[in-house]
Amino acid sequence: MRNTERIVCIILVLFGFLNAKAQLPEGYPDTHRKKQNINLNWKFAKDNGNIKPVAVDFDDSQWETVAIPHNPDPISLLIDGVTENWIQPTYMRDVSWYRKQITIDLAEDEKTFIEFEGVHNKTELWINGQLAGKQDIGGYIPFHFDITDFVRPGETHTLVIKADNTQDPTIPPDPHRTDYLKFGGVYRDVYLVTTHKLHVNFNWEDFDAGVHITTPSVKKRNGTVSVKTTVVNEFDQAQECQVTTKIIDADGFVLKTMKSTYTIPANQKYTYRQTTGITENFNLWSPDDPYLYRAVSFIYKGDKLVDFVDNRFGFRWFELIDGKGFMLNGEPFFMIGLNRHQNFPHIGDAVPNSLHYEEALRYKEAGINTIRLSHYPQDDAFIEACDELGIMLYEEPATWIEWEEGEWMNKLTQALRVTIRHHRNHPSIIIWGAGINHRGPVPQLQYAAKEEDPFRLTASASSPWNGILNAGLTDIYATMDYRSTDWPEGDFCMVMEHGCSPNSETNQYHISRYKKRKNNIGALAWVGADYNHLQPEWKPRAKLTDYGILTAYRHKRPSYYWYHSELTSGPTVHIANETASKDGKIRVFSNAPKVALYANEQLIAIQSPDNLQEKRHVDHPSFTFYYPWTSEKLKAVALNRGTVVATHTRTKQSAPYALKMEVDYPETALVSGGSDIKMIRAYIVDKAGEVVTDATNKVHFEVSGEGQLVYGHKDYIKQMEPLEGVATVYLRGTVNPGTITIKATSPKLKAGSLKLSSVTHKSNEIEKAAKAIYDHPIHRIDIGSEKQFVEFDWKAWTLKDADNITYTTSDNITFSLSADSTIAWAEGEPVMMGNLSFMGADGAYVFNNPLQLSITGLKPGTYVLETFHHTREHEKQFPYAIATEIKSTLQSTSFVSDHHIVDHYDAKNTRERAPLSVVNILQSNGKDTIKVTFNTNKDDSYTWLNGIILKRTK
Repeated sequence: MRNTERIVCIILVLFGFLNAKAQLPEGYPDTHRKKQNINLNWKFAKDNGNIKPVAVDFDDSQWETVAIPHNPDPISLLIDGVTENWIQPTYMRDVSWYRKQITIDLAEDEKTFIEFEGVHNKTELWINGQLAGKQDIGGYIPFHFDITDFVRPGETHTLVIKADNTQDPTIPPDPHRTDYLKFGGVYRDVYLVTTHKLHVNFNWEDFDAGVHITTPSVKKRNGTVSVKTTVVNEFDQAQECQVTTKIIDADGFVLKTMKSTYTIPANQKYTYRQTTGITENFNLWSPDDPYLYRAVSFIYKGDKLVDFVDNRFGFRWFELIDGKGFMLNGEPFFMIGLNRHQNFPHIGDAVPNSLHYEEALRYKEAGINTIRLSHYPQDDAFIEACDELGIMLYEEPATWIEWEEGEWMNKLTQALRVTIRHHRNHPSIIIWGAGINHRGPVPQLQYAAKEEDPFRLTASASSPWNGILNAGLTDIYATMDYRSTDWPEGDFCMVMEHGCSPNSETNQYHISRYKKRKNNIGALAWVGADYNHLQPEWKPRAKLTDYGILTAYRHKRPSYYWYHSELTSGPTVHIANETASKDGKIRVFSNAPKVALYANEQLIAIQSPDNLQEKRHVDHPSFTFYYPWTSEKLKAVALNRGTVVATHTRTKQSAPYALKMEVDYPETALVSGGSDIKMIRAYIVDKAGEVVTDATNKVHFEVSGEGQLVYGHKDYIKQMEPLEGVATVYLRGTVNPGTITIKATSPKLKAGSLKLSSVTHKSNEIEKAAKAIYDHPIHRIDIGSEKQFVEFDWKAWTLKDADNITYTTSDNITFSLSADSTIAWAEGEPVMMGNLSFMGADGAYVFNNPLQLSITGLKPGTYVLETFHHTREHEKQFPYAIATEIKSTLQSTSFVSDHHIVDHYDAKNTRERAPLSVVNILQSNGKDTIKVTFNTNKDDSYTWLNGIILKRTK
């Protein structure tokens, strides 16, 4: 490398490191742990057989500068000129080299690692000419190398990656055929990770490793969460280590805190096991409401915070019940979705995180609730998107049809174990694949999956033309159905692959057929988006499929809109384009009970959905109108009891006229630097603005400003052929953020253009992901006598002196009670039945007077105060309500509560409800006392206060 290039590279790396020092959100700690994205500014070359470029002084000045994710073998849409079939023995099967100069700062008590999310297929890492590590289990799993012993703190280091994609008969899925391309290169993100020597290790290292979160007990209103945290002590002396784990809600508020301390012997690890529960404001995770909690782990060496990790999780439970099928959170749930390959045209598997998210979002917008990750573990970004959006997943190790025993099967099993350890905290994952695609269940995979994760289901990956015709050892008979397959008599069944057609007729048939049997639990289309493969030339669609609900460029086909009508709740109507509306049939997709179709404003017909046996069990069959469409403008009107709820218009497509440009999901900004990309589309439209789906006009794209086309030097990008009327290219940013202009031209067509802006690349992954932590104590205070039974997990406010009734919390908030008459309290050991019954059985009370609660010591902010007012000893005053008045410098309010829907008439039994309570919002200026006065809304009555819950919300 020339000196000028070396200086530029080091400056860029240091710039990324400076980003790591940016301010973190409130409550988020800054520890020894750092995670730097090192995707940018790698030098790349293919191995020509004559080089081994691992030496520090190797001259890579003529190598190409690339960003990761990187595909060393860009391809045309139809893989022109390639004659190999799906075994793919030599095409793309070579070695790629990557080199980078990087400065690493490392303290004496720290460790540092290089973390890879995925490299095809075997990997070697060299540092300063020395081999730092090898990985040869597989190309679809994460791994890391400890490079601490190779680092000279503060100096420049030469990192060299050898990505060996040559065929290896011991690494699945080689040496067999696959219905997907075996791309090469470093195709997923790479990180430099720094930790303290006392640190949480990587999840995939072992069964007990990293942070492992389970929810062993979940109900509608509460859940138990267990967190195992494995800490490694890499000091030569034993270290006292405290692990503090906090459970945080979606708004960032700490709900529960768990602390455990253990002295870890030198150079050993220890797994801390901590369990707690959520009982208040509890939220379940589901596709309809994907609520995510966080478990954050603080690692202390003595009293010094040295490490911190943040993981998301969700509460949900599922089970298989004979006669009901798959039950999610206690309700029957039928999985409707698709299969997904990760590759995109041209860039192959080298897909940035933003495109993974956008594809998941596109499926979610159609209402898709389940995706099978076929036929290999997929990118963390896609899994995380499904957690956030609410899409359930079925994930499996990398295979297809054939297999080998011995080392091959052992590596496949190890890859499955790594995948499970890596992704087991994600609530979106419901099923692990424990079979070989087409062939059915594999005992070794089943045992490994259940050993690693007994809480999830396993599926067989079967087919109806060979192997056993039931689930075998697995939980679910997952089969293929492209015709009319039988299902097993005694097992739960899902069609993991069913036929798919652009007009959605095939999709509707299979989904309807499987829905009619309760023990059939799901139907997943093959496939979500079209993909490249190398099937034998005599097969149709040998290089590219053409039946997904999205094109290979993730553009929507008509069948996408049927899923949208079937699976989303908002009123919708859509006239299919001419790839599905043809030959005298107009297909309309709607979730309305009736649709009126007009041609040039003349009514053709008002129809109900197709009443056909093959669509009987779908909720919203498509509408088929028989009409010889020529040039008319069509309008579909969705009707619900005669009221128009949605409309859609479409004209008959005519000659290409112009290019209409769009960027996918413009609300998601392009990140500069070259690692991120955006999809830019030029729609070939006629004069009416209709996309001309059969257009063949090639489109030329030009970019100016701070951007460039991906593979812009390739002929197939310079003159981009449209696919179903849309020409799509990829745009990446330059080093600097700024404005980018893209222009599209084609002979005889009106040109199109658009502008967008890129944003600054940030290499600090912790900063990018960090969310605030509001660690405000939640006070639960049970008021009663010395003999009271204190409610579990509550603090006791013991009443002794009627003239001085006060209670001060650990953070110096003081509560005091006062009244114009004597304050009394229940004596002895009173009991009752119901929720929070120990708290509600006793407390303080006054007769025929208000009871005042004064609060001092609150910090500035907003608080929720819930107070309980059950009168166990004075049952004759039921029913009653509580009048409340709040007075402080910032507020003055009063109201009579109606917090209980049903009045309680039995003072000793609230059944499955909590005692009568009142919820107030308090505003504190941090100085003045807040006074809350309670009074029963009846004459000659008692006003009780049993307990208090106080929590800060802002």
